Amino acid sequence: MTETVPNITFGGSIPKIYDEVLGPVYFEPYAIDIAERAAKLNPSAILETACGTGRVTVHLSSKIPSAQLTASDINPDMLAIAQQKLDGKNIRWQQADATALPFADNSFDCMITQFGVMFYPDKVKGMSEALRVLKPGGTYIFSVWANIDQNPMSATGREIVTHFFENDPPAFYNVPYSLHNIDDVTAFVKKGGFKEVTHEVLTKDCIAESAEVMAAGLIEGNPVANAIRERDPGAVSVLKNKAYETLVKRFGDHPCKATMKAIVYTAKK
Repeated sequence: MTETVPNITFGGSIPKIYDEVLGPVYFEPYAIDIAERAAKLNPSAILETACGTGRVTVHLSSKIPSAQLTASDINPDMLAIAQQKLDGKNIRWQQADATALPFADNSFDCMITQFGVMFYPDKVKGMSEALRVLKPGGTYIFSVWANIDQNPMSATGREIVTHFFENDPPAFYNVPYSLHNIDDVTAFVKKGGFKEVTHEVLTKDCIAESAEVMAAGLIEGNPVANAIRERDPGAVSVLKNKAYETLVKRFGDHPCKATMKAIVYTAKK
């Protein structure tokens, strides 16, 4: 039996651990890349959806300082960390559902979503909303993870949690790695109204300062922690220890190092 509706709530202590542990390891290398792609377009108005704790927002703000930047996320706890991180910057913050954006038609030159589309309940609607708020000729850049087997640290986390809850494993890991099929993604982007869609597969180093730190991120830095605590509150420390031991064996310690793979899409209006 499997969980049909995984818990994907980034609340409580999760956003802080997510930002401090998983942020530098998973998201920073791709944040730099996607901000550089946006900067080459020289946009005057940018919308970032699913901005999370502001990893990409930091780089957009520094690389394109003259642009009017709007950063949004549906989760207030994640958004609060991003706002604190960028306090004093000229950024418009907005809690918003990316599938029902509270912005006028033809408002932005560029829209960015890093590793957020996987969580959209209606992905075609998310694409049509992106198309709607972009100006004619505007560009939507978004990234998704490749197959989890090509992201071995995350695969290790899923393996350990699944084995522990063998009869009813938390299904969270199925969500962030669900859009690895390029044909499927291209199809729903076009169904949302974009005519021109390209992609690039990017492999990056995945480096944590230690296996202990990464183990905490894998078990407590994402919503799988909620599912673990719901089933067995005492399992968190057990799973962190198991994750630590496995990571050391597979990827070393100080640093704990592997590779990771993602796919970046560019759609033109």
